[in-house]
Amino acid sequence: MLQQGTILNGTYRLIEEIGSGGGGIVYKAYHERLKTYVVVKQIKDRVKGILDSRGEADILKNIKHARLPRIYDFLEADGEIFTVMDYIPGVSLQQALEERGRFPQRQVLGWARQLADALSYLHSQKPPIIHSDIKPANIMLTPEGDICLIDFNVSLVFDADMRTSVGISGGYSPPEQYQDLGSYSSRLYSNASETPVLTETLALGQEDTLSAPVCGDQEGTVNDAPAASTLQLVTPFIGRGVDERSDIYSLGAALYHLLTGVKPSLDFGRIRPVSDSGVRLSEGFSFILNKMMALDPKDRYQNGRELLDAFNHIYELDSEYRGFKRRELLGGLSVLAVFVGGALLAASGWMLMGRERTASYNRNVALAEEQILSDDFSSAERTLSEAFSLLPHRIEAYETELLRLYSMGDYEAAVRYGQDIINNPAYVLETAEDELLLGDVYYLLGNAYFEQEDYRNAISCFSLAVEKNRNNSLYFRDYAIALAKTGSLSEAEHALEAALELGLGEDSVYIVQGELAFAEGRYEEAFEYLEQAVRAASDDNLKYRAVLLCARACQQMGDAWLDQEIALLEEERRSLSLPASMHIDEQLADAYVRKAESAPDQAQAYYGKALEIFNSLYAQGYSTRQMAENIAILYQQTGDLAAAEAGLLKMTEDFPNDYRAYKRLAFLEADKQQRKENRERDYGQMKAYYDKAKELYEASGQAADTEMNMLDSMMEELREGNWL
Repeated sequence: MLQQGTILNGTYRLIEEIGSGGGGIVYKAYHERLKTYVVVKQIKDRVKGILDSRGEADILKNIKHARLPRIYDFLEADGEIFTVMDYIPGVSLQQALEERGRFPQRQVLGWARQLADALSYLHSQKPPIIHSDIKPANIMLTPEGDICLIDFNVSLVFDADMRTSVGISGGYSPPEQYQDLGSYSSRLYSNASETPVLTETLALGQEDTLSAPVCGDQEGTVNDAPAASTLQLVTPFIGRGVDERSDIYSLGAALYHLLTGVKPSLDFGRIRPVSDSGVRLSEGFSFILNKMMALDPKDRYQNGRELLDAFNHIYELDSEYRGFKRRELLGGLSVLAVFVGGALLAASGWMLMGRERTASYNRNVALAEEQILSDDFSSAERTLSEAFSLLPHRIEAYETELLRLYSMGDYEAAVRYGQDIINNPAYVLETAEDELLLGDVYYLLGNAYFEQEDYRNAISCFSLAVEKNRNNSLYFRDYAIALAKTGSLSEAEHALEAALELGLGEDSVYIVQGELAFAEGRYEEAFEYLEQAVRAASDDNLKYRAVLLCARACQQMGDAWLDQEIALLEEERRSLSLPASMHIDEQLADAYVRKAESAPDQAQAYYGKALEIFNSLYAQGYSTRQMAENIAILYQQTGDLAAAEAGLLKMTEDFPNDYRAYKRLAFLEADKQQRKENRERDYGQMKAYYDKAKELYEASGQAADTEMNMLDSMMEELREGNWL
């Protein structure tokens, strides 16, 4: 083991050990020349001595793909060979599974396409690069929400026959990767009552993945030992060695785990199709997954390119589409068949229509979810409209439409829609999965209330979500946060405990602890927890909440923390997707304004920064009345009175019944006149703006406005001074 601070090859300074396994030790290091973090990893003994004599090292160093870490170097230290590659921040999908249990198709499908693209790239190299250890622990979810496939098997590049592998990951490795499946499973467990003990070499730096599953049936335990029938089933493929098709199987097994929350059984004969697991999945995705996990390699997609092509044409695999193509080919023969078959085919025809309608419905819901994930909300609305027309009694489309409204950031519309589908249900709950989806409805509605700071109603919805599904740690997490917001700290602690028992991830733990500390007025402690939540967060919504609350904690601690608030917001503003990033920008602009007010010598610079952000937001469509007013105020603060006036006059057109534009124009006119000599002043225009503001203000029934009171006093002084 190398010591912390050791500098390898005069370039790589070791920071800390971040993993170890049968293949060696993995370190986080700092690249002194490039000023970036990297991973330094030991590789297998059998590679030693051939790096200098073969060209494969250059092949690996030339890998450049957005979904793969870049390999910088191979080097020797203390008689060991190491690779140096990108350090990928984020969390592994194994960690994400431990927090979430499983993921919906819309997320997994997006990840699957990215991973298939990575495999297509690796398999197209000459010679092909085989990963050989694809599993959730080797798939990183970056802070930007993208996927990166790490830990591909370096030693395979040096094995011309593609026969060997660094190790085996039970449940994810295909039959051909085992030399002796029966012997492997018998060595895997010391006895039937003990925890599984890994005896085979694992992928470099990775931990044992043969432990009990996150949720669901206890697959991966001793009861998974292959039955005699399974051994007979897979014996023809055992020991063949790995190739591109082995990666296809392993990726399919990883996707299976992500979708179901259950790791595939070591007993290949007991692996249930996803369609039999109660998970909502489109026909196309189900078809691809079954083909990926075929026991016979020749029945799988043969390489990453074929797999990527399948994902790019996934909806053509649905029965409705295939049925349409068959009818198109049959042409006039199908018309003749109707006359010949007559009434004999009528009943079966109706059954077929029912199946096709269901398939089309599932396809539309899955497509809408993918469109939402891609922020294509208009297309998702049209797709869901088609789904509703097909099967209006199914709940899936209603839940997905609520997700669409929430994802758009239209929380008011989400609340209205959510309340309507709960109070006036047009759907029928038929299965246990339907009940879980109703839990999702309550959860989404609770979050919509939360975003509007209606914490009482949020608590009510989260409570109902928990009743529907007591196995979802995120339900308990947000329930705890909402309770903390209302000062119900004891109940919040209980909800947090329940979430922890379900394996709540560290980022979620930090944010709940931060909320609790904030609610109790321990702002500095809250800041520390929330800053850790920001750094650890893998979910955009969670990170967004942590950033905003962290900023609020800074505000509570006064101007001494203002620079820290600004630094945090500046760092995180580009790490989030819309609409969250726009809200962070708005918060940052507000912080710039407060900085300008607290530091007069820097006021113009910070007002200018705030103005730049507000103008950018307005141009992006964030054109609220408050935003327009903020822009006008900042123009006035920076001395550009003409731009301020133009903006406020535009406000009177956009919001003709709102008194605040005229109120602000009256103040602006007062400012303009104050800059003139006494003999040149004319307050007639100010009075006109004031009169209009007063008329609209009194008609609005608005609560007391101190600025209107100030205007009243100013106008009275002008009258008394004979300025009017």
